[in-house]
Amino acid sequence: MPAKLVQRIDSQTKKQGYSRSDFVRQAVRKQLATLEQWENLTDSVRGEYKGNDLSETEVAKIVSSQRS
Repeated sequence: MPAKLVQRIDSQTKKQGYSRSDFVRQAVRKQLATLEQWENLTDSVRGEYKGNDLSETEVAKIVSSQRS
């Protein structure tokens, strides 16, 4: 990991009272949850759409319009 990134992590761990491992573990869990949520949303939209293949941008527009 780049030294500046490690410094930023260490700065936050001191403020939050976490170990570096705990901080990284939590960050990875958050990122994985976000990616899995996005996959679930796109899979759902793609399953309902009967046209040609959709790009990620088109899926995002459909999801956004369904949330409104």
